[in-house]
Order: sequence, then C-alpha cells, then structure tokens
Amino acid sequence: MTQRVLFPRKVTREELNSLVDKAADLIRTAVDYKFILVLLFLKRLNDVWKVEKQQVKERLLKEFGLSEKEAEEEAEKEVHHTFNIPKQFLWDEVTKEVKTLPEKLATAISEIAKLNPELQGVINRVDFLEFARNQENRELLRQLVELFNKYDLGGEEVSPDILGDAYEHILMKFAPEKAKEGEIYTPREVIRLMVEILDPKPGESVYDPACGSGGMLILSHLHVAEKYGEEETRKLFLFGQERNPEIYAVCQMNLILHDIKNANIANGDTLDYPRFRENERLKQFDIVIANIPWNQDGYGEERLKKADFRERFSFGYPPQNSADWAWIQHMLASAKENGRIGLVVDNGCLFRGGSEKRIREKIIEKDWIECVILTPEKLFYNTGAPGAIIIFNKNKVPERRNKILFINASNEYIQHPSVRRLNSLSKENIDKIVNAYKKFAEIAGFSRVVNIDEIKNNDYNLNVSLYVMPIEEKEEIDIFKEFSELEKLDREREEVKRKVEEYIFELKRVIGE
Repeated sequence: MTQRVLFPRKVTREELNSLVDKAADLIRTAVDYKFILVLLFLKRLNDVWKVEKQQVKERLLKEFGLSEKEAEEEAEKEVHHTFNIPKQFLWDEVTKEVKTLPEKLATAISEIAKLNPELQGVINRVDFLEFARNQENRELLRQLVELFNKYDLGGEEVSPDILGDAYEHILMKFAPEKAKEGEIYTPREVIRLMVEILDPKPGESVYDPACGSGGMLILSHLHVAEKYGEEETRKLFLFGQERNPEIYAVCQMNLILHDIKNANIANGDTLDYPRFRENERLKQFDIVIANIPWNQDGYGEERLKKADFRERFSFGYPPQNSADWAWIQHMLASAKENGRIGLVVDNGCLFRGGSEKRIREKIIEKDWIECVILTPEKLFYNTGAPGAIIIFNKNKVPERRNKILFINASNEYIQHPSVRRLNSLSKENIDKIVNAYKKFAEIAGFSRVVNIDEIKNNDYNLNVSLYVMPIEEKEEIDIFKEFSELEKLDREREEVKRKVEEYIFELKRVIGE
C-alpha cells in the first residue's frame, strides 16, 4: 500500500510550492512534467469533492432530518458536485493499493473524462500504463502519490490562488528545459506588463490566439479581480486557441485550478483554422493579446491562401520563413473597431524588408500602431535576444493619431530570482513602462513620441533604438583625486623596486661568498 496520512492537513502556499519542487526533483530526468500536473489536478478534484460532500451531508442532516446513511448516499450524488466522480474513481480509492496504482489511475482518468465533457482530452492526455511499464517508474509513481497524500488540497483554506500558483510554479520550473523542445512559457512579468497596458474591464472579451498554458487569460482575470472585485470577473469573457493538444490540456487544467469557469479554449491551428466564428465571420474581441510563435516557418502565401478566412491577410502574405506578420494580421482582424491589441514579437519583424516591409507599411499607414516597446535581453526562456511588444489601437484618441510612442526598456530589468542566466522585470520596471504608455510621455533616453512622417522617412523601420537610445551615464572624474592616486601608486612602485634591488644585492653577495 502507498503510505497514507490519516489526517492530512491544509497546505500553505510555501508548503505546496515546496511539495511540487520535491515532485519535480523526483521526475526531472525520468518522465514528462505533465504527470505531476495531472496528479495535482486529480488530488485537488478528490479533496474538493470530499468538501462538497461533507457540506451537503451536514445541511441534509440539519435541515431535512435525514438519517446518517440517507444523508451520506444523497451527498454522493452527481448533482451536488462540481465534477461527476463516482466514489470508486476518487483519488483515495484509486491510490489505496500500490500494486494496481497505474492501472487504477488509467481507468479512473478515462472514466472521469467520459463523465465530464470539459475534461475530455484534458486529463486523459497522459498514459499512466505506458509510464509504469518498468519497475523504476512504478516506484516513482508510488513516491509521487505519497507526496501528494501529505496534504489536503480541498476547502477554503487552499484557495484557487494557492493551487494556481503551485501549477504556475511547476510550469516555470520546467520552462528553461521545455523551451529547448519548442514549448514557450511567457514570463509572467511580461504578461503583467501587457495586461496593465491593455487594461481589460468587466464586460469585455479577451482573446489569445496562441494561448499556451493560459497565462495571458489568467492574468487578465486576476487583473479584473484585483481592480474591480472577484464578482466582476464573471463579466469578463475569455477565449483562447492552442495548436498543441498537450499544452491545450495543460491550459484547461490551469484555468480550472485557478477557478476560472468562463473561459472558452479551443484546440487547433489558428492560422489555418481559427475556431472562433460568429455569423459565418471571424469572431471579434475587445482585447487580443498573445506571445506569438516567433519566426514560425511554413506559413507562406500558398498555404495561407487555402486557410479559412483568408481575408484576414488583406495587407499581404509573409515570407515562408516567418509568419510574424500573418499572426499580427490575424490578431488585427480578430479585434473590434475599437479593439486593443498587444503582442510579443521578435525584434526582426520591426525592420525586415521584402514582403514583411510591404505589410508593415500598410499597417503603419492605417495608423493602428500606438506603441512599440523594446524589452531587455535574456528575458525569455527560449532565447537570450531581446523581444519587442507592439501595442495596436484601432481607434486612437485624437492626440495620439499619426504618432507612435517608442519605449526603450532595454535597461529596465533585475536579475531573475531563480534562473541565474536570465533577467526579469520588477514591479518598478513595469510601473515605469506602463506610466510612460498611459501618459504618452517623452522621457529622455527612455521614451519618445514619433510622428509617422519621420517613420516613413526611415523607410517604415520600427526598430526602437532608431528613435530612442538610453542615455549612457557619464562617469565624473575628480582630477585632483585621480592625480593623488597616481602619485600613491608611483610611491608604491618605487618602494617595491627598492626592495627588489636589495634582494638582488643580497643574493649576489651570498653567491659571491
């Protein structure tokens, strides 16, 4: 049997992060991190189910006078629970016997997915039977279950914020490694910066066409909760599409653990087959936000002409080796007439020539670009190069028309708290950038408002450093102090020379004797 804790206790944020760190250390060189995510998710479902059952049972006993047995049976029925989980498929039942652990987990996941359509294709993406083919992995699975058995993950004390943070903690921990395999995890500080600028509000819709693990949508939800109150998040409508089925599953679980129930996430290739449609047209949103796949190849003119809603690409088709401006056009087409758009891109798309330049020219002429931000280097897990954030606004206020704000934030960073080779953004860094955007302010060496005519004269080049460069701090030199130091060094040199001469004289005398 797996080691069980008779009375598992509630877990704090620090304890849960420590717990998933231990789980990560166990699997680091053995299997995919998604096994931890699924186990954490299943344990949470189990413990919430038990809390729901206890609450219903107590109410039935108190208000309806049912017997203990009657109340117990009634409280286990599907109608009283967030998810339909028959008792035999609960974590506590499935993990009782270590010998049958992989088989029972696989069966439980399959059955729970069948009974809950929103979990179909989400929790059943990992194969515990394949995972446990060798004895080492079976033992690893036992140790993982034993870790999660230590704490109760249900109840009000373990809030969605704590569970969501733990989930994000796992994603961030494996981000540097998974980046090598093409999985992109956008640093949450970068997302926070973009969300602060775009400022989603209750009643608005937010869409991420390359949503990955859901960070843009989750932080938009948290922004509204913090600014307007938790109740108002019900009026925020979240949409996302992700091509990779496994990352789509991670996104769905991430949203559920954050207790976000109003998100609509689709699986599929956004450029070929955008899933969100309305009245036979591309659905449009108040805010469109994404960290697009940088320089994605394979989406040239021939392919995009066969894609659904090819009218998205009315400004032109990108080259075969970089779909940056295809993504940008999709996002612009997905925004309402007064929509705000923000995306992270590779710097190269700001100034490359050819078909990209022709598309860029037309969009600049439309006066939809509001702000271009150069980020610091070493901010992203998949590249050391700096990125750029472009903010589009289809309906600029009059005083911003025919102008673009350039912000050079290349020096706005702190050292990453856990990854030595990376940088990060502090709250102060974010606030400085956001305030400059909101005020459309000119700050020497940091931000500058540029008329579109100047950009045209620069051949439609949007490279931030062309318009604003950080002011290099000039070191003030105290001539008298420097001369004094030089004299001191000369005296020390003369003293060393004198001692060396004495040693040589003494050495010659000894040899001569």
